[in-house]
Amino acid sequence: MKNMNIKWTLLLAAMFSFAACDTDVEYDIPEVEAPVLVSTTPEANAAKVKKGEITIEVKYDKNVFFATEDLKQISFTGGTLISADVYGSSNVLALTVNVPERETLCTLSIPEGVVLGPNKMPAPAVSLQFTTIALDKTPVMAVSTNAVKLYDYLLANYEKKVLSGMMAKESWNTDMAERVYEWTGKYPALNTFDYGHLAWSLAGANWINYGDITPVKNWADNHGIVSCMWHWNVPKFAPLEESIAATVWEGEKSTGNWAESIDLRKSEGFDTSVFDNAKAGDYIIVKVKDLDAAVGWWQGSVKNASWTDLVTGSGVVELTSAQTSYAVRLTEDALNEVKENGLVISGCNHTVTGVYIGTPATVYDLGTDYTYKPDETTFDAANATVEGTWENKVFTSDMAAVAGYLKLLKDAGIPVLWRPFHEAAGKWFWWGKDAASHKAMWIAMFNYFKAQGLDNLIWVWTTETGDEDWYPGDQYVDIIGRDIYSKDAETCASQYAAISATYGNKIVALSECGTVGKISEQWAAGARWTWFMPWYDGEGEDGSPIVHADEVWWKDAMEQSYVITRDEVPSME
Repeated sequence: MKNMNIKWTLLLAAMFSFAACDTDVEYDIPEVEAPVLVSTTPEANAAKVKKGEITIEVKYDKNVFFATEDLKQISFTGGTLISADVYGSSNVLALTVNVPERETLCTLSIPEGVVLGPNKMPAPAVSLQFTTIALDKTPVMAVSTNAVKLYDYLLANYEKKVLSGMMAKESWNTDMAERVYEWTGKYPALNTFDYGHLAWSLAGANWINYGDITPVKNWADNHGIVSCMWHWNVPKFAPLEESIAATVWEGEKSTGNWAESIDLRKSEGFDTSVFDNAKAGDYIIVKVKDLDAAVGWWQGSVKNASWTDLVTGSGVVELTSAQTSYAVRLTEDALNEVKENGLVISGCNHTVTGVYIGTPATVYDLGTDYTYKPDETTFDAANATVEGTWENKVFTSDMAAVAGYLKLLKDAGIPVLWRPFHEAAGKWFWWGKDAASHKAMWIAMFNYFKAQGLDNLIWVWTTETGDEDWYPGDQYVDIIGRDIYSKDAETCASQYAAISATYGNKIVALSECGTVGKISEQWAAGARWTWFMPWYDGEGEDGSPIVHADEVWWKDAMEQSYVITRDEVPSME
């Protein structure tokens, strides 16, 4: 048995030796073509590539291989080549480069054979050119000489210097800017005014009048840059339409200064049967016109036949210049009085054109019926641009009013950094319902203001970051703003970098801030805002002070050589 095993072993060895010595055997290795370039990202000669860290993808028609030690054979000009790799089994070579500047011509060169295909077939050489994005050189709407000069001034200083700015305190003023001057001996370069009290201004309130542009003009005349925004307060509910049940009297009667009246008393021959179908809860509606603006005060009056108040307070009804009517609600006693004896209409400084019974159109209470908070109003932003809705009536009439006020600034030669619908994606304002309605309103306002000839506006859109789907579009926006509160300098700089990367062709501003890192710290961390603007100080609900930028913060800002103050701003004439 042992001898038999030895024989088999010798036989197998002989067979192996014979096979190993057979050098005439041929093996067929399939031929594979070299990889072919399919595309690159960015594309060849692309002209709007973001600056900063960029990923370049070179795509072939088949899987490729790259040895990281061959990185030195790849050439890149215009910035720094950081890495190149093929991740896993892939037909894409991914390269990371850093291009720190805008408008930089970049060239990538990959020699033949540095990238290999299957069976080590050499990929052909690749050459790619692209240019990093430039800042938009022309405003999207502004064509007036002074507005173009302002935009050019912002461009010239962007990322080299930063404009100091301050928010007006609630009303139409530069009070907070004056305080900055008291602290630092310098005025901020920019002051922001707010049309937030539009309804009050239109109603003739004695504490706010956007038709008086004196504070704005004084600021601009001293080379201050003007910024305007709009905390848009809308009614909390839909208005009721006027309904007339009966006509009591029509004509025209000027009241003078309580000199004339409309005598509708039964004792003077007036037929009081007109009141027969009236009921308690109906209104006496008095239509008025010609409220003399030169006088500045107007009063209506509804009295009984004895010349005393028909209802409490109706003897003297305060009017505003915007009113076209006023109304007095009939109580049961008042109804019986007019049925039996009639009434007297009088007042001062207007003309009465009619007296009616019915339900008046809603007159909103300025103290209680307006808000910008979405949970306090039935105003639906999606309906703002839908004709026939009550929201659209408010939207269009308010826009017309603000356009009229902005035209006063245009006529005075004042360019305006215009920032409406701010912080929309935060959703804490009614205009932040959703991206679609926000963009629709922005574009509607843009087109309307353009049609009104407001060529002095530079449009500022406020991002919440990560809200690109809310962006109206490059053709509607000049500057990107960011509002930041209670963040340190590093966070502010990080926000700046992210926004600048996303909107590389736009100037970026710190459009609002409060309790943030010092400007010197932000600048050192890389934030290159075109301007910064702390919000005004105020009080909390408990009366405690809210300070957004204290004296130490402002002194730090104004001491920096790269911070522009008002005395350094040139004329925009």
